Amino acid sequence: MWYFFSPNIVYGEDALDFLEKIPGNKCFIVTDEGLVKLGYLDILTEKLTKFGKEFKVFSEVESDPHEETVLKAREHCIFYKPDIIIGFGGGSPMDTAKAVRALYEFQNMVVDDLHPFNDELFKLGQKTKMVAIPTTSGTGAETTWAVVINRFEDNYWRKLEQAHKAFAPDIAIVDPIFTVGMPPKLTAGTGFDAVAHSIEGLFSVWRNDFSDAMSYKALELIFEYLPKAYKNPNDMEARDKMHQAATMAGLAFGNSQANLGHSMGHALGAVFHTHHGIAVGLFLPYIMQYCINDPDENDKTVAILAKNAKLLNFTKWDTNDKEAANILVKKVKELQKLVDFPQSLNKLNIPKEDFDKNLDHLVSLCFQSSSSVMSPRSAGGEAFRKLYTYAYEGKDIDF
Repeated sequence: MWYFFSPNIVYGEDALDFLEKIPGNKCFIVTDEGLVKLGYLDILTEKLTKFGKEFKVFSEVESDPHEETVLKAREHCIFYKPDIIIGFGGGSPMDTAKAVRALYEFQNMVVDDLHPFNDELFKLGQKTKMVAIPTTSGTGAETTWAVVINRFEDNYWRKLEQAHKAFAPDIAIVDPIFTVGMPPKLTAGTGFDAVAHSIEGLFSVWRNDFSDAMSYKALELIFEYLPKAYKNPNDMEARDKMHQAATMAGLAFGNSQANLGHSMGHALGAVFHTHHGIAVGLFLPYIMQYCINDPDENDKTVAILAKNAKLLNFTKWDTNDKEAANILVKKVKELQKLVDFPQSLNKLNIPKEDFDKNLDHLVSLCFQSSSSVMSPRSAGGEAFRKLYTYAYEGKDIDF
């Protein structure tokens, strides 16, 4: 037995109008101050008002949401007693909304209870509908059953990777109106979040036929439309296609799981507060090379990446699999260059002294990440150190 969890997905221009058809009248909106200041929240609340729905807004979610913020939002939610919870924004507000919903419906639980083996959580949804509305094209959080929350522990921030299949939203509204005009740097960063989801999901140990299909289609769209969206922020077709691609990538990795790149990216973000999409996108070519170099003949990474390189018409079908797999790595690097994406850690203005001082802690955080065990080629402490060091220097992986 296996499974593929997905929300109902409403996408394309004017998808926001589907709010009218969702049962319930009291909406608890979880978002961040940036979206309030940009006026995007007004687009949502005007629709809710038009459709006769009440709402309360919690807009205190920070980038990389803190555990304390989640608990504060839960208290507001308990007081308001909504029947619809809306996660509105990037991954941080949507993940916070998922956690708030669980802690609202199960008020005896704490954050540590939000784990895959808590069968009580399968009863989630008796009080509320969960609606996720992404405002960037990258996180895929509108489709996944993962919740990333930051906890301050032992003088360091640590990313908790809480997850349960019941956390997947009931409805994802994927309307490109929120991404039109998004700055080029953010377009590239969120776009490479989706690239990383698609490719890491392809060779995760939990990969499956359904997730494979979503990964391939997401990559096909991203390679075509990310450069267009980057060059012209107002290209509605490119924005719509990237929004769809990010949702597909979310469905892909949400059901197959990410691997080493996300472990390393979460650690980097916790220590240096690097944007998530920048972090995982930067590490992607390095962990692809690492798994391509796996001496274990039973590892199927080379064949998987080679097949997708051929499906995407990056090389001919008679190309040697090892060569074809490395061509896909090359194409990822070329896409990075097209959107001015940093290709080494030293380009992120992380001083070498700070990097060296924190290297052991970065490695330690990788071992605390569930994504690290999803890689077909495992990594010990020395391997993680070398991966980080090579990525800092911008060197191809040769081990």
